[in-house]
This record gives sequence, C-alpha cells and structure tokens, in this order.
Amino acid sequence: MERAEERAGSRVVGLIFHRLVQQDLRVVLRYYEKEGGSALADRFFRELDTLVHEIENHPTRFHKVAGNLRRADLERFPYHLLFTEGTKGIRVLVLRHHRRNPNFGIQRK
Repeated sequence: MERAEERAGSRVVGLIFHRLVQQDLRVVLRYYEKEGGSALADRFFRELDTLVHEIENHPTRFHKVAGNLRRADLERFPYHLLFTEGTKGIRVLVLRHHRRNPNFGIQRK
C-alpha cells in the first residue's frame, strides 16, 4: 500500500502506512491464498481496501483503544487495523489478527 492524499477543505489529509504494514498484509494474503485460494485472498484484500477508504474519509468513526490510537475491524475476517490521526494525516501502524498479542505493532511510529 502506498501513501494516499486527498484535499479536504483547505488542508491536505494524508493516509500513510507504516513500512511493516505491507509485510503484515503479505503474510495474511499468503495464508488465505493457501487455505482458500486466490478468490478468498481477493475478498480479504477488497474488504481491507474498503476499510482503508472508510478510515481515510471518517477516521473518528472508529473507537479509540489507547490515547490517540484507533481500531478499525474488518467485517468478515478476524483482522483489524490500528491507526493514529494527527496534524500530518492518518498513519496506519499495523494489520493484525484479533487474537494476536494486543501489544503487537503498537510501538510502531
């Protein structure tokens, strides 16, 4: 995933992914492709893409889990994104399984 920007009023809102999110995504896609084929991996990716757009357009819709850290759950898969919103935009820190250690990825900046 790359950096996405859009104009919102007079300020630029950016969506920035931590460099390890791409690695997180590759692991999940490989798993779903192995377990259910490319169709399942594609469904996961499409749902994730939809969630990313929701985060970009309505970040405050998602609940805070600690400080400025917010969590956005996928609907059909047991994964979520953790992100922060600041003056420079939205930073997605981690894609992780619901059962993963709750501390995994929160140290990412």
